[in-house]
Amino acid sequence: MRKRATTIYDIAQRAKVSVSTVSRVMNGHDRVHPELRARVQQAMDELRFRPNRVAQSLYHRRSNTIGCVLPDITNPYFAQLFLQLEVGASELGYTVILGNTTSNPDLEETYLRNFVERQVDGLLLLGGATNHPHPPEAQRQSLRELAEQLPIVAVNGDLPGIDILSSVSSDEAGGMGLVLDHLEARGHRQVALLGGHPEVTSSLEKLAVYRERHPDAPAEWVQFSGLTIDAGGAALQRLLDAPGRPTALVCINDLVAAGVLNAAQSRGFRVPQDFSVVGFDDVFLTQVTSPPLTSVNHNYRELARQAMTALTLGMEGGQPERVIRVPTFLAERQSVSEPQR
Repeated sequence: MRKRATTIYDIAQRAKVSVSTVSRVMNGHDRVHPELRARVQQAMDELRFRPNRVAQSLYHRRSNTIGCVLPDITNPYFAQLFLQLEVGASELGYTVILGNTTSNPDLEETYLRNFVERQVDGLLLLGGATNHPHPPEAQRQSLRELAEQLPIVAVNGDLPGIDILSSVSSDEAGGMGLVLDHLEARGHRQVALLGGHPEVTSSLEKLAVYRERHPDAPAEWVQFSGLTIDAGGAALQRLLDAPGRPTALVCINDLVAAGVLNAAQSRGFRVPQDFSVVGFDDVFLTQVTSPPLTSVNHNYRELARQAMTALTLGMEGGQPERVIRVPTFLAERQSVSEPQR
């Protein structure tokens, strides 16, 4: 037979205190004598009592949960960032519920509605509408209404004109500058940009920095082919078929860079002897590619810490800075050398 669940009456009897004292201890009230608090805690331990979190959330009108929406958990960039956000939330006593939208706006809308119904305390939005230069007006209106109900932090994205708490982002433009500075210091003046998507703000931001630094680069040296490994291979193919040959290739992310490295090897090219390659995001792939890949790191732990700090401040009624930028840094490996020609 199933064992009867322990109740606060059992705890009160074991600790020889009133039920109201047990209730005050469980709900974190300060006005409980330390000796009584210790007796209640000991009784809870002896009886292996675990508080009913649903009941507590109803009492405090807090669920101690945070909703997190992102487009693709199989992408190592989002997986790495989500991991740090989840660790940071756990340290603060929150549980994170993930909504993986598979880049489907309708599914994103469904997750957001479900999170409101679940009464999460706040939302973290990664990618999707927050990383789109011109989200549809219907989607913007839905997000406006959502921001009136819940504290929202956009991580590595933003929703201009919508009253979210904060946009907490790594300095991707600064990271692109670090890459180009590094290549220039190694003697590279002919640099191409591979990968990216015209409807992703981070791609456009990196492109703007590249155009500023290399205004005379041939049009063929910019290949906005996408964000995947296959996109990297396709971009390199088109680049090699075009006139002229850069000495360094900057990739929009590490997946594109991995595709470039694979395609280069299959065509008999050597990296970095024939051309240098740099990625962006510094995911785990960078350490297992051949050669190991120089890449820009988003400073994930600090990015997650700043995002969680902003969100918890907002959930407690405070007002964080509307825009927070976290410095990136360059992780140097063996995919860059001086030009050999």
